[in-house]
Amino acid sequence: MTIISVDKFNFATELHAWRVPRDYLELFLSKSTVHCHRVSLHPFFFNDTEQLTDVRSWLAINAAFWCAAYRETEGKDNQIEVLASMRALFYTAGALGQGEIKALIQEWWRQTYPLHKVPAPNHSAVTNTPTFH
Repeated sequence: MTIISVDKFNFATELHAWRVPRDYLELFLSKSTVHCHRVSLHPFFFNDTEQLTDVRSWLAINAAFWCAAYRETEGKDNQIEVLASMRALFYTAGALGQGEIKALIQEWWRQTYPLHKVPAPNHSAVTNTPTFH
């Protein structure tokens, strides 16, 4: 298994698009691994600050990461993994009352539909085949 990582420059592009504040980015990067122009997720990321608690910013930085990951996906399994991550953010944003992030993810989903062919976040990309016993 490989550690999930994204190209640092692609990530920077997404961070700008999602309007992630610099202080949130700096904390995220300090708790991630940055090596050879790649940003890798740490197995236990935790925001231990008292001041960086804006839900919108944390959802945006995670959406930016997964959008960058989606750009780099190769193969259906990797694509499904990223879509599942975006789906989780979509429903988390809704539960936390972050309509802007939810709407942006929904628009991202619509824009990327021609690639993944999953019509909406409540649809599964996994094809289930029934088995008979």
